[in-house]
Amino acid sequence: MQRQKTIAKWLVIILLLTVAVGAYIIYDAVYEGASGGAAADDTRPPSSDAGETPLPSDPDDEEEETPPSPPYYTVLPRPTQNYAGIEVAHAGGEGDETVLGAVFTADARYIFFSSTSEEYDCRGGGLYAAVITDGKLIAVTRFADADCTFGGAKLTSGGVAVAVSDNEKGSLLLFAANGTVKGETELPAFRNAFLLLSGKDLEIFLSDGSALMSCSVDASLSVTRSPFRHAGAYAVKEGFSAGGSFTLIAEDERDTVVLSYSHERGFISKKVYEKTRFMQIVPLAGEDGAALCMLGDREDGVILSVLGLDGEEEAATVVEGSSEAALFGDGVSVTLVRTGLTETYCRHLDLISSEPTDLAVGEILAVKESGDDRVILSVDGEDRMDILLSSKGGGFLSVAECDYAECNAVCELIGGELVTVFSTTSDEGIFFERFGGADAYSVSIPL
Repeated sequence: MQRQKTIAKWLVIILLLTVAVGAYIIYDAVYEGASGGAAADDTRPPSSDAGETPLPSDPDDEEEETPPSPPYYTVLPRPTQNYAGIEVAHAGGEGDETVLGAVFTADARYIFFSSTSEEYDCRGGGLYAAVITDGKLIAVTRFADADCTFGGAKLTSGGVAVAVSDNEKGSLLLFAANGTVKGETELPAFRNAFLLLSGKDLEIFLSDGSALMSCSVDASLSVTRSPFRHAGAYAVKEGFSAGGSFTLIAEDERDTVVLSYSHERGFISKKVYEKTRFMQIVPLAGEDGAALCMLGDREDGVILSVLGLDGEEEAATVVEGSSEAALFGDGVSVTLVRTGLTETYCRHLDLISSEPTDLAVGEILAVKESGDDRVILSVDGEDRMDILLSSKGGGFLSVAECDYAECNAVCELIGGELVTVFSTTSDEGIFFERFGGADAYSVSIPL
């Protein structure tokens, strides 16, 4: 009997040992793994006693990346900033904004720019219109895709008209005072365009890269296409309406041409200036009647040419030296401003006076004059833009400068203020609110 009890005890002991060993094996397999490493969800480093280099974790086991935050959009209207009487307004986003043009009305400033931004004032790449009024940026409207061509803007009796085109067709958009598009009509597709007001109608000169053409748009946005064309890849740079016809200054990659245009006869070439780039034109008056003085860039300097309103050349002269020049007029004479030298010519382009100066002029971006006030926007070789002002017949002084970003800079003299519109990457001083990249800025400086 005693022997049976002893055997039973040993059997129980063996059974307990078997259970213990099995439990250890299961624990090792499930929690430690066959190699003795850490568990899959254990983020602690392996013990230094292991003596083995840990294997890289499986990408699927890594935590997912934090998703990008949603775009940040600004709230409009946004007040403009004022620094010692200088009003500063800007529009854009985290990318680059390139000013394409601007229109100034009695109540507002319209700034047209292209953008690569996804945030702040913008909603993705495209063409935009920003409207500033009563000291506030009230609207930023996307009106075309990024690959569209901006053909210019013009103030009409019905609102601000803007020409835009893609590869298939063009459009004329009419903007209301609140920045919204209130009208649209179709135009032929174009590579460049020039808008010219003639009475109540808007004359639009378009180029598709092979020929120059024209169409008229009335107040109801009805379009009348002209059957006439002028062969060549010309782009109209300036134009005037006179007595039912138009005088146009156009250029291609090589030459500048003076054209006359009428609805009855189409385009007539008046004068070709070979190897000349158009720069500027100023009006002239006097006993001989109204005329225009054109400034052009040549390899050997600049050319001055006096043109009648019919496009016929009355006088011309080539001025050797720097082609970085600005032209001003007082109605009866013209003044040519270049680095270190200012020259005045009569209507027949005889030299009246020559005066050395200490003024340094870079590449000319824009020129404007009104009464005794004259303005030059220029950029130097280090991409610094300078705003130069001559007031009441005095010499030119720098009133502001900043980093320049490639754009179509615009300046205007309005109601005792100098208004400039441009793109800049500056973020110091009055530009401290820049969102990122190059923003589109409007700066108003009291005179």
